[in-house]
Order: sequence, then structure tokens, then C-alpha cells
Amino acid sequence: MKNRFLYILLLPLLFSSAYGQIPAEQENKAGFRSEWFGGLILHTNGWGGNLTRGKFKTYKRYDLYSIDLVNIKDPKEYKIRYQVSPDNFARAFKYGKLNSLYNARFSYGQQRMIFEKLRKKGVEVYFNWKTGLSLGMLKPIYLEIINQGDGTTFNSEERYDPTKHNESNIFGKASFGSGFNEIKFVPGAHIKTGFKFELAKKRENIFAIETGLIVDFFPTGAPIMAFKDDNTLFYNFYINVLFGKKYYD
Repeated sequence: MKNRFLYILLLPLLFSSAYGQIPAEQENKAGFRSEWFGGLILHTNGWGGNLTRGKFKTYKRYDLYSIDLVNIKDPKEYKIRYQVSPDNFARAFKYGKLNSLYNARFSYGQQRMIFEKLRKKGVEVYFNWKTGLSLGMLKPIYLEIINQGDGTTFNSEERYDPTKHNESNIFGKASFGSGFNEIKFVPGAHIKTGFKFELAKKRENIFAIETGLIVDFFPTGAPIMAFKDDNTLFYNFYINVLFGKKYYD
């Protein structure tokens, strides 16, 4: 009888002790309130960077506010160089390229944990989606053109015009800064979805690989190449290397 009475007295203490032994990582999950992370994006037709703020709704689901800045290439771009003399080749340039396209994406989305890691060396898997506005920036391509007149030959930087510039007068690509003062803005929208694989050992830190699909839509068109219709839809598979941190406030 005394032993039974002793067990009854000790039972709450045993439960309290067991609760106190729960790993700190598990106790702290519900305490996170926000996170910041960003990194490098490599996608099918270009690269760039991004920055994201997450606001926790629960430790398995939270809202995302993100900005990406990337360049988008046409899949048919390729470099060539013309031979301007028997012993000299001109500088390489992208044949038929009218504009360089840079894209800023402003996104809202959500992320949900679908597989929780059970040990420090495990992998946590999330599914996420984002959508929002895109702001395309078209920078015209300038080339270095060979000009002849009055018995002299000189080069000048000119905006590429496929009706005037060809193998007879193109020396090569102009300096990178040419054309920035003529950027044209193109409004659009996007949707992005993928899976994130969290690899960090500490739950406060973020080191992850994210991969998925991005679709950008520019209803008025975003011309990149001559001799083809303006691009309105861009499909890209991407991989994103992410670094960041989770916060309790």
C-alpha cells in the first residue's frame, strides 16, 4: 500500500521530468516568429539573386514575402564572331540579340513543411508557392560598328539594327554600360513553385537548396531577339542556394 501511494506521488514528477528532457530543438519550434533568407538563383536561361522574409503562422506553415532580381536569356541566343581581315577576328557578340532582359519579381506566397527532420543531420522538406508582379527591364544591345568614309576607317558604338548591321560592318559587342539610359520597363506577372530542402544542423540557421519551376508573363511582349515574335511567356526550371536565420521576435 505504501509503495502504491509512493508511485502516485512520484507520477507527476516523472511526467515533469520527461517533459523537461524534450530536446531544445523541439521546444523552440513553436517559438519562431520570422525568418530572413536569400541567395543565388540559377535557372534554365540565366541567373540572379533573391531575398525573402517569412512570417510564421505555425511552425509548419508561414507566409513569404520575396523579391528576385534575375536576367532572362532567349534559348536561341548564341555567340559568333566575324573575321574582319585574313589574320584578325572581331570580338564575339550575340547574333540577332536586340535587348537584354532583366526581371524584378515582387512575390507573396506560402510555405508548408511536408517532412520534418528528426535528427540534426536529417533533411527537412518544404513545399512552397509564390506569385506576384514582375517588372521587366529591356536594355538595348549596342555593337561596335566599322564605319568607312573619306578614305578612313573608324569604329563607333551603335544600337543594333538588323536592317543595317551585318557581317560586313559588325566588329563586335560594345561596352556593357551602353544602353542603360534607354531601358524600357515592361510590366508582367509570375508564378513560382518548388520544394525546399533544409540542411542546416541548427534550427535557428537556414542553409537550404530549393528547386522548382518559374513562369513569367509579359502581356505586351518582351522582345529579346530579332527575326522572331516577341516573347510573352518564359518557363524556367531553377535551383536556389539559400542562407539565412530564424528569429523569435
